[in-house]
Amino acid sequence: MSSPDARVPAKLRGRGDPHDPVLTSKITRPDLPAWAVARPRIDKLIAEGVRGPLTSVTGPPGAGKTMAIVAWAAAASYPGTLAWLTVDDYDNRPRVFWAYVAAALRRAGVAVPRVVPGPGRVAVDHVFLARLASVLAEQDPPVILVLDDLHLLTEPAVLDGLAYLLRNAAPGLHLVVASRADPLLPLHRYRVAGQLAEIRADDLAFSVQESGLLVAHHGLTLPTSMLERITGRTEGWAAGMRLAALSLQGHDDPELFVKELETGDSAITSYLIEEVLNAQPAPVRAMLLRTSVLDSFSADLVCELTDDPRWVDRLPALARANAFIRPLGHGWYRYHSLFATVLRLKLRIECRGQLADLYQRAARWCRRNGRLGEAVRYAAESGDWPLAAGMVVDEFAMGQLIEARGHPPLAEAFACLPRDAVWTKPEPWLVQAATRLCRGRGETVPGPLDAAESMLGRLPAGDQIPARLAAALIRLALARRAGDLEAATAASSRAQALAARLPGEVHARHPELEAQVLAGRGVVELWAGRLDEAAEFFAEGAARSAPAAAYERADCLGYLALVEALSGRLGRAVERAEAAAEAISSASDDLTEHIISGAAVALAWVHLQHGDMREAHAQLKLAESALRTSPDKLMSALACAVAAQRGVAGGRATAAVEMIRRAREEWSPSPPGWLQARLAILESRAWTAAGDFPAAVAAAQHAGPGPEATAALAHAWLAAGDEQAARRVLGTEGPESAELGPALADARLSYGTGDGARGRRCLERALQLAKPEQVKLPFALERTWLRQVLRRDPELAGAYRELLEPDVLNPGMAPPPKKPSVPDQPMPLVVERLSVREREVLAHASEMLSTAEIAAEMYLSVNTVKTHLRSIYRKLSATHRSEAVRRAQQLELI
Repeated sequence: MSSPDARVPAKLRGRGDPHDPVLTSKITRPDLPAWAVARPRIDKLIAEGVRGPLTSVTGPPGAGKTMAIVAWAAAASYPGTLAWLTVDDYDNRPRVFWAYVAAALRRAGVAVPRVVPGPGRVAVDHVFLARLASVLAEQDPPVILVLDDLHLLTEPAVLDGLAYLLRNAAPGLHLVVASRADPLLPLHRYRVAGQLAEIRADDLAFSVQESGLLVAHHGLTLPTSMLERITGRTEGWAAGMRLAALSLQGHDDPELFVKELETGDSAITSYLIEEVLNAQPAPVRAMLLRTSVLDSFSADLVCELTDDPRWVDRLPALARANAFIRPLGHGWYRYHSLFATVLRLKLRIECRGQLADLYQRAARWCRRNGRLGEAVRYAAESGDWPLAAGMVVDEFAMGQLIEARGHPPLAEAFACLPRDAVWTKPEPWLVQAATRLCRGRGETVPGPLDAAESMLGRLPAGDQIPARLAAALIRLALARRAGDLEAATAASSRAQALAARLPGEVHARHPELEAQVLAGRGVVELWAGRLDEAAEFFAEGAARSAPAAAYERADCLGYLALVEALSGRLGRAVERAEAAAEAISSASDDLTEHIISGAAVALAWVHLQHGDMREAHAQLKLAESALRTSPDKLMSALACAVAAQRGVAGGRATAAVEMIRRAREEWSPSPPGWLQARLAILESRAWTAAGDFPAAVAAAQHAGPGPEATAALAHAWLAAGDEQAARRVLGTEGPESAELGPALADARLSYGTGDGARGRRCLERALQLAKPEQVKLPFALERTWLRQVLRRDPELAGAYRELLEPDVLNPGMAPPPKKPSVPDQPMPLVVERLSVREREVLAHASEMLSTAEIAAEMYLSVNTVKTHLRSIYRKLSATHRSEAVRRAQQLELI
């Protein structure tokens, strides 16, 4: 800047001539405050940006734009001269603006021409701009001109002149601008040419680590969990973090301050009201308040709530100009979380009487546009519970209430449904019954369900089919949890008949309906022990599930995997379970971590038969987690049966007997006959292992006829030392028995009575039957006598080594390393290391905690945990949680 003129007051410094005075404060780079935090990542972004002609730093008020540029200027050794100008409203007059630009450049030591007035009172002659561009173009090193608060510059003549200068002063001029919105310059030209560096609010946002440094500058030390909460609540907004640090200095209870911050009762609220909300024009302010009831919004939804169609064109421009409106993509936006809180507080103060109407409008718009979850939530917020419940029933979404499926948005919407209200419509009663069922309060379901059905019963049979179908599905779910086959059969038949009466366009809009009904019918067939018929219904349900019905498809495939496992088709069971996992992985984020209990129990069964006790246990834990969310009596009993068989194999006979007892209890009236038989066979093997041979014989006799029952009874008699009784049970079938169990029992009996030839034929037959599906468990259970036999028959042992190792051939040998699920697939390679936080998330995931439980345990948001899990899946090449845990265990990461 030129030397001050003695005739000009001291506060007016830097001028082209005595008629063009300038304020020194406008052309002086601000000082860096003592509490400023070093942020090398932002410095790097700006340093890389000034290599090109234009760097744009944009963000809302208080985003730290100016501070970021000042910090870079103070710390960087940039090549060139730095000139600074803070823009204000008065700079929209060309002569004033260019006088300040000239003064700023002179202050930086650049000899620039005098500002030449144009023909008007405030205009600037074009000759001046051409000379200025010529002078700057020759600067070496180049000049870096910082224009702060450029959003205040709106005069076209000034902006056109600035664009002209930028275009013609290269390579000697690098322009750095700070603005609340994209500057009104031809950005597209520089963006296409790769000559524009854009630093936005998300880049300027404080990280948790930077937040810790900031509060430390204010003499505070906070735990990481609290820093994460404050940073998350402010979304890293620099002014918010600074105000939080200042407030915490005088706050005796930091935890209370964080709660106040989360409810909007803090100093930050006043800042947002005065600096952001009240600075808006009246129509914009009104729109902001009315739409604050929304979690996210589009231009059409804004028009719905404001009765003003002009927002279709105005909203995108407003979003570009106001960084507290955050774009979500595809024409949708949301408010900064703190700003949204402030808007809602002001709305309740200024327009409380409009709240219900705004929520109801939003609910109806969302339902018309296929956004049911939001529609129900907004209807519930309005207090119109019949409207909210009616949407669930009419959109055939009752299944989402009955089964939470990870994060239950619909169930959460009804958390405040009045308990003691007396409804005049069936829909609220149905929702109340479903939500009670979802929360595990099955004993309280019949009251509201009976109330709904009594109302429906007074209507003609063809009326309110959606409500009748919802009632049938609730009855079916209740029966499945209670173990009532008769009630389940009746409810399934009723649901199937009602679904058949719905028009085709309803089925087209709700592809999940038919899959739900077919799955219900398949469960009834499975319950009755008709495995082939059950498989047909499950296969048909999976085939008819559209991509939008990913959960229903996965559910059918999970049950199909279970049927295959129970039928002994272990390879096909694995294929079906993998297909179920693939269906879930293709679903939305809310379902990607959902566990299909049928698939988990099926895989546990398969791994147990393959002799992999560790993986069987892992799948049982997954099943247990799933059944806590969605109880199912039959599925729980089968899980107990797998656990009991694992206990017998592991030498824990007493624990196995207890698991069998649990599988039998609380049925209405009793377990299905086929399940009773399987449990009796297991019980016999458990008592045999425990040394209670009379109990073992009695249990096997209760199992009834069948090859496995015969084998169990024979083994019980042999353990008791009664070979004649064992021979009577086995009869004279000989070594050619078509069943593995009797063949193996006959082999034991024959070797024990000295008939080695028959024993070898029977044993080889049993091994041949086991080989196609790699069934190892029966031989592990008989390892005591098999070891002696095979030690004398190395040829037979060598021919079937893959079925007999390690338990039978190598006693005392440690279990081999776990293999990948696909036999020839190499061990997964971790190309990118897991972070400490990701390993912690993975460790909690291996303990069967839900996403919400992990978030609570680690003091993170659910979305943050989801982000970590997605990163873990990518790094471990996994598609779902159980696969990631399994691979992490293989790699010894957890």
